[in-house]
Amino acid sequence: KLPRPSISAEPGTVIPLGSRVTFVCRGPVGVQTFRLERETRSTYNDTEDVSQVSPSESEARFRIDSVSEGYAGPYRCVYYKAPKWSEQSDYLDLLVKGEDVTWALTQPQLDPRACPQ
Repeated sequence: KLPRPSISAEPGTVIPLGSRVTFVCRGPVGVQTFRLERETRSTYNDTEDVSQVSPSESEARFRIDSVSEGYAGPYRCVYYKAPKWSEQSDYLDLLVKGEDVTWALTQPQLDPRACPQ
């Protein structure tokens, strides 16, 4: 069974509107394709630009140069290592911060400003 991939975001998961974020997907050595998925499997980016970061690990980086509120929400990674696809990573929630609002598409109730006083 293939090990599950991991996902992280640089510089972090709370990104100011218009700033850059890079999703980093990691898996074992020998991955041919990393896929970054949105909430639904129908929205994804694939890359074969995979680099080996240690003797046991490879990674791919997905860069978004300018995030908008539409980028908020959950992301996860999956990879292809012949002959099959791995399981998905855990979800990583990207929050996009404007001057006076935080977009978090999945759990708006977590934003204290969205709660009635």
